[in-house]
Amino acid sequence: MNTLLARARFALVNPNWLLLAGSLLVLLAATTHLLLLPGREAAIAAGERRLAQLERNTRRLQIEHQSAPEQGRPQLLQRFPDESRLPGELGRLLNLAESGGLQFSAGEYRLVAGKEKLLDRYVVSLPVLGDYREIRQFLLTLRDEFPNLAIEDVSLRRDSIGAGEIEAQLRLVIFIRRAEVL
Repeated sequence: MNTLLARARFALVNPNWLLLAGSLLVLLAATTHLLLLPGREAAIAAGERRLAQLERNTRRLQIEHQSAPEQGRPQLLQRFPDESRLPGELGRLLNLAESGGLQFSAGEYRLVAGKEKLLDRYVVSLPVLGDYREIRQFLLTLRDEFPNLAIEDVSLRRDSIGAGEIEAQLRLVIFIRRAEVL
């Protein structure tokens, strides 16, 4: 007992500052955890409940204001040309290729009936000959000029590394609306 009392007096006279600072930090962290965090956790939970309620209200309003599919269908289908405008669309496409400096030979065209009986696919296989930049510019212009056209396949072939012209086989799909749809 006498040695224990001597050690206690020595510890009071020569304190271990590192141990005291660590103990103080642990005490401060425990106090913060017990006093401040429960209020913050409650505020976070209330915010999450409010967010969930707002999401439910937004979904409900979207469903209420959403038009029926039958009402939106004519507006969507009007974007696509009907069968009677197909020759004009093909003429525009070929004129665009010529104005871009591309040479083309006879292409292959075929009509593929759509499964939904709303849109048909007019598949155009077009062999073109030209510079790589010209072909690329033509494809980029197609995307901008024809919103109802899909570039399905592009095959490039060059006879030799030094050849300046490239043979490209383009497969394009023009979506057309059936006349009886609208």
